[in-house]
Amino acid sequence: MNIRTAVPDDAAPILDLIRRRIRWMDETGLDHWNKVDYFSIYPERYFEENIASFLVAEQAGHLIGALAVFDHDSVWQDKTPAWYIHNFVSDLDHPGTGAALLRFTEQMALARGIRLMRMDTNLKDHALSAYYEEKGYRTRGIVHRGLFLGVKREKHLDRENPPYDAGGFFDSAFLQDGEIQLVLEKTSPADPERGRVPAYHFAICGPGGERMGWCNLRIGHCETLYYAGHIGYEVDEPYRGRHLAARACGLLFRLADRHGLGYVLITCDPDNPASRRTAELAGCEYLETAPLPAWHDLAQEGFREVCIYGKTLEEV
Repeated sequence: MNIRTAVPDDAAPILDLIRRRIRWMDETGLDHWNKVDYFSIYPERYFEENIASFLVAEQAGHLIGALAVFDHDSVWQDKTPAWYIHNFVSDLDHPGTGAALLRFTEQMALARGIRLMRMDTNLKDHALSAYYEEKGYRTRGIVHRGLFLGVKREKHLDRENPPYDAGGFFDSAFLQDGEIQLVLEKTSPADPERGRVPAYHFAICGPGGERMGWCNLRIGHCETLYYAGHIGYEVDEPYRGRHLAARACGLLFRLADRHGLGYVLITCDPDNPASRRTAELAGCEYLETAPLPAWHDLAQEGFREVCIYGKTLEEV
C-alpha cells in the first residue's frame, strides 16, 4: 500500500469511492452519509478545490482510501492548534486501509509539530464509535448540523488518551447546589449481556435531607443508551413545579464530566411534556424523535419512540 498527497486526478476516484460507500450504507441500513444529503454539503467542486488537503491510499494503481486534513473547523470554537480529519473513506475490499491512513496522518502531524487530532463521527453508528475509541479518539461533545448528528472526538498524540472511566464510582458528596443535594442510595454494576452499564442511583433531597424524588446516571456510551439516555429522574408530586429535576440534571452533568463522558443524552416519551421541558431547562439540545428498535427494553414495555436530547459536557 502506498499513501501520498492527492493530486487533481484523484478527485474523481475519491468521489467514486464515497458513492460506493454510500450505496453500501443503503444496503446495510446504516444512517450516515446516505441520510444527510452528503453531496449538497460536499459537492464535486469541494473535492476539486480542496484536493491538496487530501491524503490517499492506493494499491496496484487503484485508490482504496482517502481523507482530508484541515487546520481549522468551525465546529470547534477554541484556538488549540490541531488537525481536523474529514471525508474519511476506505474500500471495504481492502480491510486495514483506514487504520493505515489514520496512522500515517498522525505520524505526519507529529513530524509537523501538531499534537492534537480532531474529527466528528456519527452519533448513532455505535460500531464506528467503538472503532475510534479503540484508536484513542475520545468523545468531547455533540455536533448537530442540519440532519447530521455527530460526536466531536479528539486524540492527543503526545500522551495517553484514557477512555471514559466506567471502572469505578466516585465520591459524590459535591453534588449539591444550596437548594438540593443528591444523596447516593446505591450503585449498580455493568451487565453487558443485558446491555446495561454501571449506574449511580440518587435520592433528590432538600437541604434538610427530606426526600423529594430520585435520579440516576448511567456511565458509558452504547446503542442501548442512545434510546434510554444517560439520565433518568422523577420528582414526587408535592415538590413538582420547582424545576428540581432540571437542577438534579445539572449536578449529574458534573459527575458525568468527571467520568470523561464528553456528552450525555436524556430521552423521554414524546407525550411527556414535563420531561421534555426538564431536558430543555437543564440546557440540553433537542436532537431528534427516534423510533425504538424492537429489541430495546422500552419497546418491549410498549413505547414506540423517544425524544432524544443531548448535552455537551465541555459547556458544564
